Amino acid sequence: MLKGMVLGEVLWRINEKGVFEMLWMSPAPSKVVAFARRVFLNRVPTKDNLALRNVLGPEVQPLCGLCNRMEESAHHLFIHCDVASAIWLKLMWWLNHDFISPPNLFIHWECWHGGERDKKVKKGKGII
Repeated sequence: MLKGMVLGEVLWRINEKGVFEMLWMSPAPSKVVAFARRVFLNRVPTKDNLALRNVLGPEVQPLCGLCNRMEESAHHLFIHCDVASAIWLKLMWWLNHDFISPPNLFIHWECWHGGERDKKVKKGKGII
């Protein structure tokens, strides 16, 4: 029922619906899955969301608190920020995978979880 409420909010593309379905089956702790859901729905308190809701005053700069170069959004904070990119690159180097920064979080999730045949590796990636 909850999945129907979430997916009914917006007209999602088929691949985005698939991401939400995989997300609910993730072996990660439930609080992590709930946070990931909020990130995908762009409902985390990033500076762009806080400014949109008039929580931040006009004098506050919307720049990322980590890199101070781009506007802080969920996509930037979790994928495109220099700090996040460095973490993803080190993780991929450790796993011996090639990594190209995807344009959004949905594609990132699909790339991360697609095509893995080893069940232990797939479960480990699901937790990450």
